[in-house]
Amino acid sequence: MLSDKQEIRSVAAMCAFLVSPTLLGLILASNISSADFRFLANTATGDVIAYLLYLIAGTACYAMGLALFRRRTFFYIATLTFVPAGIEIVHQILNGATTSLLFLYTCVIAEPGELWELFTSYWWVLGTAVAFWTSYLILNYKYVRNEYLVPDRRWRYGIAAACLFFYILCGRMEPVRQSNPTDIFLETAEVIRLHRAIRNADETLQDFRFGAAYHAESASDEQDADLVLFLVGETSRYDHWQLNGYPRATSPRLMKRGGQIVTFDSCYSVSNLTAVSVPMMLSRATPATQQRLYMEKSLPEAFQEAGYRTAWIADQSFTNEQLLRISSACDVSYYFDAGNRLQRSFMDSVLLPPLARELQACEGRKEMIVIHSLGCHFKYSARYPASFSVFTPDLKERDIRALIEDMDITGGRLIRDRIVLNEIRELFVNSYDNAVLYTDWFIDAVIEQLERTGKRAILVYVGDHGENLLDDDRNMLLHGSFHGSSYEYHVPLFVWTSSQYREAYPGKVRAIEANRHKAFSTMHLFHSLLDMGHVRFPGWEAERSFCSDSCRAENPVIGLDANLKCKELPR
Repeated sequence: MLSDKQEIRSVAAMCAFLVSPTLLGLILASNISSADFRFLANTATGDVIAYLLYLIAGTACYAMGLALFRRRTFFYIATLTFVPAGIEIVHQILNGATTSLLFLYTCVIAEPGELWELFTSYWWVLGTAVAFWTSYLILNYKYVRNEYLVPDRRWRYGIAAACLFFYILCGRMEPVRQSNPTDIFLETAEVIRLHRAIRNADETLQDFRFGAAYHAESASDEQDADLVLFLVGETSRYDHWQLNGYPRATSPRLMKRGGQIVTFDSCYSVSNLTAVSVPMMLSRATPATQQRLYMEKSLPEAFQEAGYRTAWIADQSFTNEQLLRISSACDVSYYFDAGNRLQRSFMDSVLLPPLARELQACEGRKEMIVIHSLGCHFKYSARYPASFSVFTPDLKERDIRALIEDMDITGGRLIRDRIVLNEIRELFVNSYDNAVLYTDWFIDAVIEQLERTGKRAILVYVGDHGENLLDDDRNMLLHGSFHGSSYEYHVPLFVWTSSQYREAYPGKVRAIEANRHKAFSTMHLFHSLLDMGHVRFPGWEAERSFCSDSCRAENPVIGLDANLKCKELPR
């Protein structure tokens, strides 16, 4: 016979489980905003009100369900929130914030491989969640009666109406929208909207034209072949390149090229996630005009209109629908190892043979090539061969799971003995620097192939975003954090030109050198790359081209936060 005490304890435990993401958020979430409260915004009183609204919102939806449904039935229905709760807890632990739109979009739609990487790295979170879910279902089946919690119908409807009135009155306020599971459901709806916009882009863009054309600077330009290569480097941060003053020899091959390479010191990625940053830099969209991503074609297609042959060569982003649409619009595309899991050893050298074939096939023609490399993506030690383990000890000597098990992780911070933390940081930094060293070798090998063509060739390398490496007291790792650090947004950008290009277009080379100290975001790349290939269209902006004397710096530099809202980037 089920006792009342047993049921009360069971119901209390199950309710605590359901609201645990909200309670955890009160401790970990640093983004609960009081900005809605005007004069109280960003004050102690405003923060208290914001956290109170967040707590009420995180419990009101469950209170409404308990009022309307019988107890056991409600708890079974509430299992629909288990997966959102798991996502919320993982995001709070990793980023110290409630779940963001880009985190959900990246894991579910754009790069599900990264979700696999996340679960295999933080497997104990998944295991703990499964254990709690199992206990919850057992308790509900064995110890909860299928009766109303509040017998009186008037009280039940009154409680439900009060909860509903709260959502109607406060539903637009950020603390309510940030509560679990409300935030996941709202962002899921937005992810579905974005997914549909991407899916419908083919039909929308069918008749779109930039009106782009090749504008020769001289009669010989029409006869000779220009070659523009855009190399997108994955997870590449500015300050770990020897080219940019890093004391370690992480780019010795490119350093030897001297004046062939111009490096920019203040370029910032528009986003700290690949799924957003790369499509944005390949489009004319800006943080303020994001709809252009779905209303206009891409950079390679603008080159096509101007008579260029286009090619896409990549070893990542096999499921990103925006990039797949762009690559499929190119004349040729090469993808490698579509079954690749990011934890496996996989290096960018696989991209060199198809590049050689493509350059040979396009002899005598104007060509624009995009290379989307895996670069320095975590797991760093899987991005270079053993012969490039120059900086040691590195992660080739330690298993990442063993490292994470050695850490206490709370609120996105590693709270551990400082000596142990420094040892862990050394392993991460050494492995990352070895990955940069291998990237230096890879880029140099690409340049050698371009040199052999004898064309007026230009290569632009940029990081899609940077990386956190336990750099400061925040002890942040990886990228895609909610608030974002300067290490995630400040990226390397450099330009290599062949002797033929420098001789033919000295004005552009001088402008590139003159603009190297100006601050701007990756939104300058669209107009700059077209300028490099002498392509113009009615909407081309000289002030956004760092090949132009009219190039303007951005102040402040604007990018996107984790919910695709405009923000000033950290510098």
